[in-house]
Amino acid sequence: MKKFIKISLLVIVLALIGGYIYWQQYKKGIVKNSIENAISKGTDSLYFIHYDSSFIDEINGNASFYNVRLQSDSLQKQLLQFDTASSATIYNIQVDEVSIRGANISGLMGNTTIEANSIYIKHPVVYIISSGKKEKKKLNNNDSLAIYEKLLGKFKSIHAKEIIIENGFLNFADKTGEPNTALRSINVLLKKFRIDSTRDFQNIISYFIKDVVAKVKEVYIKGDKNQATFTDVEYNAPGRFIHLKKFQQKNSDGKIIFDVNNTTINNISTDAFILRQQLKAEELVSDGGTLTFYTKQKNNTDTAKDEIEIDNNYFDEALVNKVSVGNTKILIYNRAKPNNEPITVTNVKFNAVDIQKLDSGTNVKNLISSSNWKLSADGFSFMTENKRYKIHVGVFDINNANSSMRIKSITVKPQFTEAAFTKSLARQEDLYNLEFNNIELSGIDTRLLITKQRLEAATANLQPVVKIYRDRTIAEDLSSKVGKYPHQMLQNIKFPFSVKKMVIKNGMVAYTEKAVVSKQTGTVFFKSINGTVSNVTNIKDLISKNNLLLLEASASFMGVSRAHTVWKLPLNSSNGAFDVSGTAGGFNAVSLNPLIEPLGMTSIKKGTVNKLTFNMTGTDQGAKGSATLLYQDLKVEVLKN
Repeated sequence: MKKFIKISLLVIVLALIGGYIYWQQYKKGIVKNSIENAISKGTDSLYFIHYDSSFIDEINGNASFYNVRLQSDSLQKQLLQFDTASSATIYNIQVDEVSIRGANISGLMGNTTIEANSIYIKHPVVYIISSGKKEKKKLNNNDSLAIYEKLLGKFKSIHAKEIIIENGFLNFADKTGEPNTALRSINVLLKKFRIDSTRDFQNIISYFIKDVVAKVKEVYIKGDKNQATFTDVEYNAPGRFIHLKKFQQKNSDGKIIFDVNNTTINNISTDAFILRQQLKAEELVSDGGTLTFYTKQKNNTDTAKDEIEIDNNYFDEALVNKVSVGNTKILIYNRAKPNNEPITVTNVKFNAVDIQKLDSGTNVKNLISSSNWKLSADGFSFMTENKRYKIHVGVFDINNANSSMRIKSITVKPQFTEAAFTKSLARQEDLYNLEFNNIELSGIDTRLLITKQRLEAATANLQPVVKIYRDRTIAEDLSSKVGKYPHQMLQNIKFPFSVKKMVIKNGMVAYTEKAVVSKQTGTVFFKSINGTVSNVTNIKDLISKNNLLLLEASASFMGVSRAHTVWKLPLNSSNGAFDVSGTAGGFNAVSLNPLIEPLGMTSIKKGTVNKLTFNMTGTDQGAKGSATLLYQDLKVEVLKN
């Protein structure tokens, strides 16, 4: 009996030694076969896995695999022969090294579980290829469960305390193999990774990004009409922020339309991002950069309107409570005239707080229209279509919190001297030189301004300086003047606007004319103009409620007399009706000589004008009125040619 026991123990020992020797000799092959079988069964035998060498420490649960490749020759062959493959998506993966520490080797061998303290993946290069199938559908629960099963194969679960990915590359490509989306130099630290059959698979991506720190050197996205590049991207789920060093977008012509630097989104909601595909966060901060917009012409029954559109579809929805954008240059191109120079707005700064929080996503434009925000810029310039004038809008700011707008100045400057302008004309025309300074608008409906491109304001204060020149020595313009009165031309402006009350402060108007006979110029001018203009609008629904534009102003006439005038201009008149009246006080008549000598070929030698009153009404076809001039001791001399 003792001999039998000894023999049995010897046999067991020999068996154990033999098993150990066998395991040590063939363990790599056994593990390799187990992994290959798991992958094959989990992917319906479409994929196979290879690796060149491995290291296995079954006692401590450590294993390393080198030059790992996962691919499907059969699907690749189908894609070469046909337009599509039997699988809509094909995966090709190559990894320099996969190392597992503290793993459950028995679970791995039994194709039941993968448990490890850490998984290290060095330089993975992943190609996800669309086989060319056209049908598209939304991801549902069954699809997520199918993805889970492909990821796990026949394993019931995968748990890892941490997963480290170093210098990875991820490419999404079509059947040609050219990547349309590429993530380069990916570095990831993923904590508490767990995926198993007990999970809710409504959105399986949540198990990959809710507790992860991921850094990507470059993200490249190529669309049908544009391409975008994100540089130095960091997504930090525990810290709840996303940071982009640079976001650049180019159109199909290679022109940069977005170039934004150092953007950070703080306190993001990963649940909103994952489950509802929303960017929901507390704050977005950016240094700014360059943004490009385009105007497009939209025809409707009333008039043609120029609308600004953003050539970008990456961020349609956002729920951000605060926005701060630093020094930015904005370029506005006319889409109908792409070769024209853009309108350039410099040093644009934008800040918004208390952006309306909604339960579901909404358009960014509507969000901003409902928040307290401020926009400021250095202004911009552009040429008129006929190249005669340069229009410059100076430093401005718009404050939605108090519904106000301030513009330092708006100028319309001729690009010719008076002599050069006259030389360029075949018929008489006016040359304008305009300045509107210290413009302040209050009571602005910014919601209409942003969403409808319609300006409505309660009041506007400004200082106008208007200079007009006409040369009478060239041929007279015999074309019809019908429809060219100020209140008629107001209705032809494309941009809809309304100002209930416009206050003029210390303005000036001067009209200079070169006479036919004397070949000299004379100027009539009004300075120190102060007054109000009520109901300045070209919006038809507002005109139907109040059709009268009323101007009342006082000024210094020629620097010698105070004058007062009232203008009544019906905005809905079909015949250009108007009513003008005014008065002027006493002055020395000789002071009018700089005006009447060159233009009237007469000279006042002495006299006093005591009072002037006038009243005139008219239409497109003519005018009539009366004037009373009270004077004394007046002596006038007619000048010779």
